[in-house]
Amino acid sequence: MSAEVRRMRPEDYADAADIWVRSGLPYQPRGRDAEERILEQLEKDSSIYLVAEDRGKVVGVVLVTHDLRKGWLNRLAVPPEEQGKGIARMLVRRAEEELSALGISVFAVQVHKHNHRSRALFAELGYHEHDDIVYLSKRSGPDE
Repeated sequence: MSAEVRRMRPEDYADAADIWVRSGLPYQPRGRDAEERILEQLEKDSSIYLVAEDRGKVVGVVLVTHDLRKGWLNRLAVPPEEQGKGIARMLVRRAEEELSALGISVFAVQVHKHNHRSRALFAELGYHEHDDIVYLSKRSGPDE
């Protein structure tokens, strides 16, 4: 595997969106995944958006955010034809390294219950599921 992980650039957005769609993630192009929102977030100190690149092609993406206490790994995706090559693991490890460098030692991820592959990946990487935590959200719009 010759993939390398680097910071996401504005020109990577289309590739990232394509990967989200092809990997089966719920893509919200008029909401939280809108290009203008992602590009704006790229400039924020609380965002560490990463891509894996192999021979000039983006083959994985993860959007990492933090509040200086806890880091969140979001939108981790690898296209189907690239899965099973360790790309997701590379992205998660780099995300953890970036967060650790900021003094953050709590890493969190939300995975849909039916996404057994992602749940297994994070379990293999030392993440623990919490049956005693209930996820709540408040949304200002249907596509948020």
